[in-house]
Amino acid sequence: MIVRREVLETAGLMDENYFLYYEEVDFCLQAYKSGWNCWYVPESRVVHLVGQSSGVTNTKTLPKRLPKYWFDSRRRYFLKNHGWLYAALTDLVWLLSFTLWRCRRFIQRKPDNDPPHMLEDFFDNSALVKTS
Repeated sequence: MIVRREVLETAGLMDENYFLYYEEVDFCLQAYKSGWNCWYVPESRVVHLVGQSSGVTNTKTLPKRLPKYWFDSRRRYFLKNHGWLYAALTDLVWLLSFTLWRCRRFIQRKPDNDPPHMLEDFFDNSALVKTS
């Protein structure tokens, strides 16, 4: 991410209450709310060593259970920027979609590549259950 100093001066720094994940999404939203544009430049290239921070997205090993801080960061982003109702609705849509996807995958006999306990962990950490 390349950021002008003026963006930091008007939008502020990244929210330090995120441990990992969603902090850059939140920052881009704050920059947008401060009148700045966020650009995606598909021609740019960056070497990103997959899963090096947490091991969660490493495609060369079996999926790992997502850490609690992933769910905490997601919930924080939606509650902070959109409120409880929006967060709860997005969680309901996600839960329904994921359940339908798992049913479809079962019927089609596709392999299960989802992180272990994803549905239960998502629900237990959703805005429907936790508010902060």
